[in-house]
Amino acid sequence: MILALKVIGAVVVLLVLAGTVLRYRKLRRDEMRELSRPVERRLVAPPPSPYAPSRGFRLLDESGEPLTRPPIERPRLDPERRYVFNEMSATNDDAISSHLRHNDEWFLSRSTQRSTLSIFLRRLTIFILVALIAATVATYYVDHHRKGEATTTTTSLASPTTTFPSSLTSTTTVGDDAYYTVPASTYLVVVRGLTGSTSGAYATSSASSLSYEVAKGAVWAKSLTGNSQITIDSPLAVSVHVDGSPVIFPSPLPATLILVFTSKGSAPSS
Repeated sequence: MILALKVIGAVVVLLVLAGTVLRYRKLRRDEMRELSRPVERRLVAPPPSPYAPSRGFRLLDESGEPLTRPPIERPRLDPERRYVFNEMSATNDDAISSHLRHNDEWFLSRSTQRSTLSIFLRRLTIFILVALIAATVATYYVDHHRKGEATTTTTSLASPTTTFPSSLTSTTTVGDDAYYTVPASTYLVVVRGLTGSTSGAYATSSASSLSYEVAKGAVWAKSLTGNSQITIDSPLAVSVHVDGSPVIFPSPLPATLILVFTSKGSAPSS
């Protein structure tokens, strides 16, 4: 999971850097276009004249009357004659023909086309981002799959299934002690009061003896680990089950019964 977070952080950093570079290139391109744009001479004001304005004058004839100016005739072009108005027109035939073939929208679309390098860099950036996202997803899936396998293996090793017999019968009886073999290291002992109440004590190999009491119709349950002993003062009034399997009391039944449970893999206690 930590590796996936690192990969996601790297993807975010690359996205920020790519966006910054593309934004800077766009601003530079717009600035260069603005500088290279032709200047409209009609919008440029001429500089002020360094000379002082002179007074006007009029032409007078001999009598002192203003002289009438003859009308100015505008030159006219002979339609039968060919005129050349631009000396560079002979070398700009391709430009003139191109301008005649295309309109202004075509020139604008051609001027806004991106260069081949820009298109290649954009495609390369998209490919890198897709590859990083795929690698992140694959890493997360593999990590999650391995964790699931490890959890399943740990659970299967930690909790093996244990089969208890239908009933537990004493292997031997010595006085008030009845010995039983339990096929598990940890087991649940349940004492039920049937016809009366009882009291007693229980102890394990790793803990000291503790007392308990069970009333008529009540239940006392305790999870024990390893070898244990349970003393029952009134065995005729109760029943005992170990993990659901009934415990068969020995016959004849003593007045005070001591159940000695030997767990699987442990030595019997004296």
